[in-house]
Amino acid sequence: MSRNNKTSMRKRIICTILSAMCILGIAACGKKDSKEQDAYRQFGINCLESGKYQEAVDAFDKALGESLGHVDEKELDICFYKARAQYLNGDTDAALDTYNAIIEYNEDARAYYLRGNLYFNTGDQEKAVADYKTAIKNDKSNYELYIGIYETFKSRNMAEDGQQYLNQAMELKGDKPKDCLYKGRICYLLGDYDEAVTYLEKALEGEQELAPYYLGQAYEALGDEEKAQGYIAQYLDSGVATSYDLYELGTTEMSEGDYEQALTYYLAGLSMESVPNKQNLMKSAIVAYEYSGDFDGAGKLMEEYISLYPSDEAAQKESTFLETR
Repeated sequence: MSRNNKTSMRKRIICTILSAMCILGIAACGKKDSKEQDAYRQFGINCLESGKYQEAVDAFDKALGESLGHVDEKELDICFYKARAQYLNGDTDAALDTYNAIIEYNEDARAYYLRGNLYFNTGDQEKAVADYKTAIKNDKSNYELYIGIYETFKSRNMAEDGQQYLNQAMELKGDKPKDCLYKGRICYLLGDYDEAVTYLEKALEGEQELAPYYLGQAYEALGDEEKAQGYIAQYLDSGVATSYDLYELGTTEMSEGDYEQALTYYLAGLSMESVPNKQNLMKSAIVAYEYSGDFDGAGKLMEEYISLYPSDEAAQKESTFLETR
């Protein structure tokens, strides 16, 4: 490559980075203030978790402004949060711009995956699938990508189309405890519960913290309630459970008609220090209260829910219903 071509390429790279920084809200000079940035970032996360999405976007912009041109993993992390807040705030185009900027900056596989989800949500399945393929190409050994893509298809009643990604993941080489954990999860999603147990028991022997949780689900599917509850209890006692896990456990109990147990899981999730899925947990807990016949509990939680998420019109109507009980 000639010297002129190298110089030209360097200029294009610099222009690309500066362009991305402008979209991301990052200034191009000065001295980074990490303390201020961390404070704005945490405030943004708090707003995101409580449903104050525009405030979250503003906070993340301020956090990015404190970087003053210094782009590293923290800035990219903030951008991912910002894109999520933009999407939840109803500004899909802005969220796409943020993901575009991240991709332009470093070809991030997670950004391709999340942008693919946005395309899927807007009905552009062709662009979504193209992004999924690129995400996998850039991070082939990331089991979470394959599972996440499958879940996206499943959520749109296209589970059979999504199974191809699970099958691809099962072809990945690796027999370490973490590989067994993921392959056990995938076997469970594919409906092969006995094989799931085989993999997950190996993961448990390898001290994978999430193994008891998935073993509980697998044994539940096999109809062994005693073993299922034993593993779930082991997992909850371990202290590594997340609000997402408790939401899934509650949802499983709801589908089986055990509303009181479902409510126990939902409320346990809401009591955690970090609850990024608070809105879903609260809505599900309200339903569990209702199905359990505790309309007073449902009404009190609904009142709190509306104060946090006043734009939920369906909840407003449900609140009126509960007031008449």
